[in-house]
Amino acid sequence: MVTWRSKTSLPMEIKELKARLSLAEVVAHYGLRPDKHQRLLCPFHDDKTPSLQLYPKTDTFCCFSTNCHAGTGDVIRFIELMDKCSTHEAIIKAKSLIGGALPQPAVPAAPAQPPTDPLEREAVLNKVFSSFKKALPASRKAVDYLQGRGLDYKQHECGYNSGGLHVESKNHHLVTSMVTYGLLKPRAAGGYSVWAKDCVIFPLKDVQHKIVSLYGRSIFNNSDQRHFYMTGRTGLYPGYPAPATTKLILTESIIDAASLLQQPAIAAQYSVLALYGTNGLTDEHQQAIITLAALDEMIFMLDADEAGKAATIKHAQTLSGLLPNVQFTHVPLPDGEDVNSVLQSHDDPQVLADLIAQRQPLHFSFSIESKTPSVIPIPVLQTNERLNTANPELLVYDGVLLQVTVLGGVRLTGLDRLRVTLKVEHRQGMFLPVRHSLDLYNHGQVQQLVSLVTETFDMNGQAVVTLVAQLTGALESYRAQRLERLQAKPESKPALTPAQRQAAIQYLQQPHLLRRTSEDIGQSGIVGEEMNRLIAYLVYSSRRQATPLHVMFLGASGSGKTYLQEKVSELIPAEEKIEITQVTENAFYYFRQDELKHKLLLIEDLDGAESALYPLRELQSKKRISKTVTIKDTKGNLKTITVVVEGPVSVSGCTTREKLYEDNANRCLLLYVDGSAEQDGRIMAYQTKLSAGQVDHGKEQAIKSLLRSVQQVLQPVRVVNPYAQHITLPSEIFKPRRTMTLLLAFIEAVTFYHQYQRAQKKDGSGQPYIETTPADITAAFHLLKEVLFSKGDELAKATRNFLEQLKALLAVEGKDSFTAREIRQQLRIAPATLKRYLSELERYGYLKGSGNRYRHYEYTIARADEYEVLKSSIDSQLQAILVKIKERSGRSVVQ
Repeated sequence: MVTWRSKTSLPMEIKELKARLSLAEVVAHYGLRPDKHQRLLCPFHDDKTPSLQLYPKTDTFCCFSTNCHAGTGDVIRFIELMDKCSTHEAIIKAKSLIGGALPQPAVPAAPAQPPTDPLEREAVLNKVFSSFKKALPASRKAVDYLQGRGLDYKQHECGYNSGGLHVESKNHHLVTSMVTYGLLKPRAAGGYSVWAKDCVIFPLKDVQHKIVSLYGRSIFNNSDQRHFYMTGRTGLYPGYPAPATTKLILTESIIDAASLLQQPAIAAQYSVLALYGTNGLTDEHQQAIITLAALDEMIFMLDADEAGKAATIKHAQTLSGLLPNVQFTHVPLPDGEDVNSVLQSHDDPQVLADLIAQRQPLHFSFSIESKTPSVIPIPVLQTNERLNTANPELLVYDGVLLQVTVLGGVRLTGLDRLRVTLKVEHRQGMFLPVRHSLDLYNHGQVQQLVSLVTETFDMNGQAVVTLVAQLTGALESYRAQRLERLQAKPESKPALTPAQRQAAIQYLQQPHLLRRTSEDIGQSGIVGEEMNRLIAYLVYSSRRQATPLHVMFLGASGSGKTYLQEKVSELIPAEEKIEITQVTENAFYYFRQDELKHKLLLIEDLDGAESALYPLRELQSKKRISKTVTIKDTKGNLKTITVVVEGPVSVSGCTTREKLYEDNANRCLLLYVDGSAEQDGRIMAYQTKLSAGQVDHGKEQAIKSLLRSVQQVLQPVRVVNPYAQHITLPSEIFKPRRTMTLLLAFIEAVTFYHQYQRAQKKDGSGQPYIETTPADITAAFHLLKEVLFSKGDELAKATRNFLEQLKALLAVEGKDSFTAREIRQQLRIAPATLKRYLSELERYGYLKGSGNRYRHYEYTIARADEYEVLKSSIDSQLQAILVKIKERSGRSVVQ
């Protein structure tokens, strides 16, 4: 057995030490306060909800978080973890807490509690903080940390603790005082452990605005410990609110409070007060708040996560009892965000003032029968405090005189029943326990249980009925809570770092945006296809708008259409796209109602989605689909429900058969992949470089990452085209109604992509919008020229390409006519494909045949320049439109 001795004390065994020192005393020594269930926020990792359970009967603890290394331990282990020291040093510290004699170290030991001289403490803290404040501008890493959090240290009262003050200082009395007040801790082996080393330091002040304590925030964001408070924490940040305060904002952390105080518009209208975490509404906070005689509104601006919402409700209920005449509101932050993260993710800090202006009344009184949902939903159903759920397979209910154990827990399935196996015990141990299995929703079985318990324990029947009713309610709440936790939570989008966000915005603000984007898409690994790749990227960007565009890639088998779609889609964040290889007829109706909203749907081959083309068209046109089905309820009765899935979505698909999917193609921009010999050469050259290891994959990935970041900073905004009335379609265009819709939508997509280069305006109702410029229209016409040519051509693109190849071949050879055999040999086309092309061209009158159908049948081209005439006509009309717009705008249109 391990023992230790000092020069003045008898041997003391560890067992005896643990018997004399309770865990509650140790926890209180470190300024920690457990709740009524003996739980607290774990100090050994970043904890949002209490996960550290204390067990006073055994003086042990256990952290149930998978992100924590603390595990289970006793008082010695707790001291080890808190002080980050060895077991021997923890034993010495434990002895000091119970008054045992200590082996004297080489350096003076700090007292267990700081002295009570407030003037001396104030002088020391002011001296130390003054040094920290001077050290901040000299620390590049501290300044960078604050800038990364969107904070300007020059606007705040803050400092930086590098951990070297006691070494640099020549004032030995200051070092002694730092030891006295817990800023330094002597090590048994010599030297000191420094409180809040490598932390940005903020002062906590009392009612007289004097520094009475300090708070440290680690600049390394380590998972073990980020927040440091001095022992016996007192004071508030940024201080006690001014007596004339009428509107007070509560934040969850000091960093959040500093983020608000940095905004002049907010600081001028509101007072700000920081809590110390979700459980950090202290008695000092409450005392400071209730003394504000002019206060008329409390504004909660806590984190938009489960813990923050629960704390908002909890603290509002607490303060409402103290401030019955004060209005309570809350600021709805984006899901998963806090005040500081919102500041970081927006270039304009005005967003915080705008969010505060949109605050909503806070309803913290909840009723099961309420028909109107509250502004903030209850995060979880609160389990009855008498029900111990530490072990889900062994639930224990405290019925005062009786204790009821639910053996095996409760099943989460079948909400129309509550089958349990109970063990009912008398607290005084005077009777044998009762064990009984029943369904608590079955009246006859419940009556049987009541009779059995009443007779066995000689109790009043009504008291047992009440006990069973309370137990049933507690188990219902517990089951509902478990079910809520099992619900799939929406995936959180990975946030951009401030550096990534800034780089993406700068990219969008620089000139020649479309040209640079096209070049960068090419450098991401896409060979050729300059027009198609840029059009596809702009179409994919439109998914964030109210009316997204759609695209269809067309080409022969093996021409690279699927590859082109895949490579361009790699430039879209993974969480904003859904890739589909094959889909069944009803599959789209099984998505959650909002699961497809503003997503990019990528269909590898429309043949794999043939059965689902109708709902796909509805999503494209109506932006929602619905289906009415008949189901049976739990009682076997038939009832009708309507399943609704909301859009809008942007759809991208590939196919070789344009005519087969014409209804879907009419809703899309049709992009025909380049099947030329030149494109084949470019692709093979890239493949050769790839095989030879000459492709810079690091550069490709960096460009892909940048373009994905660009997608994340694009924000939905209404686009107004003041020149729309001057845009008309050439008369040659087939199906002009849908084509006009696609053309106008693509112009809006170009404008949307330039949103960081367009001034934001507001309409009469105050809604923001940006305007299309002549340059946007010019760019859209330039990109869609080939698409419009195809829309004006009655031939399918593959047939048109064959005809143009045929014309070029005959011109080179100086011939006017040809036979099918000659053409097949020279163009190397499959007989069936050649027959289809010739038949279509002859049917439409582009070819004339003569001779015997079975021998020496010759073809001649009816008119060699018909396509050039068509393109020239369409191009002339487009140029005429641009001239009109130029005259209308009075500005030069870039050609």
